[in-house]
Amino acid sequence: MPYLSARGFDVCALSLRGHGTSTVPVDEETGERAKVAGSLQTHADDVRTFLESLGDDKQVVVVGHSFGGLIVQQVLADQSTNGGPSNVVGAVLACSVPPSGNQAMVGRIFKAAPWLSVKITYAMITDAFKKDANLMQDIFFRGPGSLPDTESLRILERLQEVQIRMLDVAALPNDLPVKTPKSAASGNWPPVLVLGAEQDSIVDSDGLRETADAFCTAPLTLAGIGHDVMLDAGWETAAEATADFITNRTV
Repeated sequence: MPYLSARGFDVCALSLRGHGTSTVPVDEETGERAKVAGSLQTHADDVRTFLESLGDDKQVVVVGHSFGGLIVQQVLADQSTNGGPSNVVGAVLACSVPPSGNQAMVGRIFKAAPWLSVKITYAMITDAFKKDANLMQDIFFRGPGSLPDTESLRILERLQEVQIRMLDVAALPNDLPVKTPKSAASGNWPPVLVLGAEQDSIVDSDGLRETADAFCTAPLTLAGIGHDVMLDAGWETAAEATADFITNRTV
């Protein structure tokens, strides 16, 4: 964010339900803290409400990473269908889950790298990546030692603050695939930058190409960087590509 701000852009980071400074949802039946923050559509509706609050005169490029990229795709699909919010003039999908979801990617990774697949599954189910710096870097970055110890510990502390899952991944296929320019006969679609990472252990090259193809563009793959392109060493390349896209709004 400071990098883009220094380039002269107004930058906002939106805390999704149950994350960051946002309120943790409550289960209406039990009155207790919900196990899942929301659905793909409820998260997209929250983003849309925020975008609309900025006003039509504020041109916005929406950036989403990983499952956040899937939420941005739903925002764009809703804009195409419902005609709003009208202030979205572009989007950046960084290492995004593709429109069909992550199931096919999980299967491909299991076939290509079974041990990596086991580590990812274990880390996600048990939340072990929130406690083990090496495991966290192995999955989301370029491997153990990718980050300085101080930065690694800082990220772990932030991860441990999150006490709720963003989405029910098991139920997610019911909401997929997300509508895209390729699958929709018509609609008002802004230009989209599809960013990938050469050393991404979560989103494979086929998933990256699926997203780019769905938005009728070519992916930009960043060399020598892992899944968390905004935090990994070399994040400046992702920030620069994003800044250039915002300036030009064309790919």
